[in-house]
Amino acid sequence: MPLRPLQVPGGPELLIVLLILFVAFGLVGRWVYRDAKSRGSDWAWQWGVGIALLFLAGLVPGLLGVLVYVLLRGERVESAS
Repeated sequence: MPLRPLQVPGGPELLIVLLILFVAFGLVGRWVYRDAKSRGSDWAWQWGVGIALLFLAGLVPGLLGVLVYVLLRGERVESAS
């Protein structure tokens, strides 16, 4: 009985979808980071990385993380320039 190659469900289509999701999660994390930085947060990079990781854990935790961020973020800091 000859050995058959391993069959992975989805193939290249699944890889493309996962790549698009990783890019989207990264962009959401970047948006959170830049928003937190513009509001003068000392925790801007933690917010950005945390939100991106929550999206990697699943869509619901990621959306809840964004909701918590939006509710807890402070006022925007105006620059003096």
